[in-house]
Amino acid sequence: MFIQKWSKAITPTPKSPVRRLFTSGFQQMGAVQRGVDTRNYTQMQNTIDYYAEQIPEVQKFAKEIKTLNPKDLGTICDTLELANYHAFLTQIEANVDRTYAKTLKETLLPQMIQASKENPAGMDLINAIINNTDATTAKYALHVMSGGVLNNKNLAHQMVATSKVVPDIAKETLSGGYTMDLSKQESFMSFIKSMVNKDTVSDKITSLFRDIVPVTESRPETFNIDVIGYLTSKADVEDIRARLKMLPKVLEGIGDKFKDFDLVKYLTKTEKS
Repeated sequence: MFIQKWSKAITPTPKSPVRRLFTSGFQQMGAVQRGVDTRNYTQMQNTIDYYAEQIPEVQKFAKEIKTLNPKDLGTICDTLELANYHAFLTQIEANVDRTYAKTLKETLLPQMIQASKENPAGMDLINAIINNTDATTAKYALHVMSGGVLNNKNLAHQMVATSKVVPDIAKETLSGGYTMDLSKQESFMSFIKSMVNKDTVSDKITSLFRDIVPVTESRPETFNIDVIGYLTSKADVEDIRARLKMLPKVLEGIGDKFKDFDLVKYLTKTEKS
């Protein structure tokens, strides 16, 4: 008596991805607060395999992607999930979707792999944007950033500081109702570009939202803040904080001349200037 064994080649079916960003039908627009990534390493690898079956460009980089550190691997999983989420409210948003999908496949994936290895601050900035903005803003921002900035190690300090204030930038630029255009996304990226810039002093990035904004929002006056002037100022942050403490008395003293008052010039004035 014998048992005849039959063998048949079986093509494994990729396991379903563990989605993190879009797990319900309703998606908030504007500034959001996404939770921490709780996927384990195996789940993230399976997610890469799933998208590799759908997207040839992911297949090309899949093996290398899965060697990256877990945090960056999760960020790449998020960028792929973004590409597979569509909320067509207008033709403009449909165009953003198409542009982002093309950018992701052609330039963004290899840039993220390189950034993970050589400039982790770039990946941290992507992660901060995804975790604090809606899908359209994230796609728009990542497309704009695909021009090479992610791999610019000379901007690492500015990227680290900017990552910390992305939630503040999102609240500042993305609040309010739906505008039927990309004006809010453009405003968001205007802040990002101003901060991730060779002329920007990195400690001024966090100081803008931690020191300046709270004081101005607590005052009855409306201040015009020269953001670029502040970010590029060489004035010491401790001196700026001391001047902020004196601001109420200074404003009281100038009275009706407030219209000529330049807040940034006052805060950043040095002995030489």
